[in-house]
Amino acid sequence: MLLLTRKNRIKELCKSSGMTIEELANQLFVSSSTVSQWANGKRPPFDSTKWKEIADIFNVRIDYVMGLDRIDPEHYYEEKEK
Repeated sequence: MLLLTRKNRIKELCKSSGMTIEELANQLFVSSSTVSQWANGKRPPFDSTKWKEIADIFNVRIDYVMGLDRIDPEHYYEEKEK
């Protein structure tokens, strides 16, 4: 099981999808420095709709992006299919 902390979720999701912080920022209509602060755990998105937007972009659950669900989504679905 892959365990990640909240501050690493955005970076990990970007890395696994091949998306840069700048590309994610453009899709969210915020600055790359804002997304970088989120990704580094310096501050969370203040607008709660941003959590949903990030989850939708990466096709994962909001609780995973927020660090409330500790199971990697790919691992979760592999386990459910077995």
